[in-house]
Amino acid sequence: MSKLTGRPPKVLMLLTSDFVTARYEALRARAPDLEIVTELGADGDPDVTALFAFKLPAGIAPRLPNLQLAASVGAGADGIISAPDLPTHVRVTRAVEPGLGLSMAQFVSLQILRQFRSLPKMEQQHAAGEWKRLPVPDARQVTVGIMGLGSIGAVVADVVAALGFNVIGWTRSNARTPRVPVYLGEGTMDAFLGQSDFLVCLLPITAQTAGLLGRTRLAKLPKGSFVINVARGGIMVEDDLLALVNEGHLSGAALDVFATEPLPPTSAFWHHDKILVTPHIAAQPSVGPVVDQFLENLKRLAEGQPLLHEVDRSLGY
Repeated sequence: MSKLTGRPPKVLMLLTSDFVTARYEALRARAPDLEIVTELGADGDPDVTALFAFKLPAGIAPRLPNLQLAASVGAGADGIISAPDLPTHVRVTRAVEPGLGLSMAQFVSLQILRQFRSLPKMEQQHAAGEWKRLPVPDARQVTVGIMGLGSIGAVVADVVAALGFNVIGWTRSNARTPRVPVYLGEGTMDAFLGQSDFLVCLLPITAQTAGLLGRTRLAKLPKGSFVINVARGGIMVEDDLLALVNEGHLSGAALDVFATEPLPPTSAFWHHDKILVTPHIAAQPSVGPVVDQFLENLKRLAEGQPLLHEVDRSLGY
């Protein structure tokens, strides 16, 4: 295992958003003696040994000849491993927090229940002053399909099942002690989609999942199905999803992630009466645990110990 050199670590943080800046401020407070820089000159910096960021634009890594650790400030590391010039020896980690799965489960449950219990319709009736009782559906007759059963997806599956829904899962590889029926591998996807009245996407974005949910696969969903994407926008082919909603095959969608973020004002998703847009807020790791994990990994790297939540770069997660 690689070790840091004898010099103290020097960290580069790319302050690309308020989300990253909050972690920068917390790192400053927790480790006041740690050398942190937020800008990189044209000649680079041979003293930087660790990166703590959400995205790694092309052209940065080659200017950091002694970089050994690239740590994501978020739950996904795709913004880092997608850098085409990140050397293969640089180790990559992602942020993991025990409470993240429950936070995601709350958000997913909110979107399912909003649609299942006709909340938009009741809000319309409220605005119109209309007293009209709506039928209460039976959750046991509704199947929620969850794509991705990692540390977050497994929690989401448990919570949604506890609400009375029939829950099934799909995963490309073995799930972590699942308590719901699991469809495993590419060959089972059509059967999984064909049963999903609600489709929840929690997959990591990789070379295999980019563009995975296009028209052909989304059309496998039963007519009237509802789609929830809280993973990454690049997994869903947005034009195909929109077309299937407009054609009436899908009843709608709740989208928290998009191919381009922030979502451009010209997007047809805005103001669509069957699509709810939220600004990538389904779940976020708390600042404190993420910063503590990064500091622990700096220590582990220096001591040649295994890193917490290291990403398999060949898999993308």
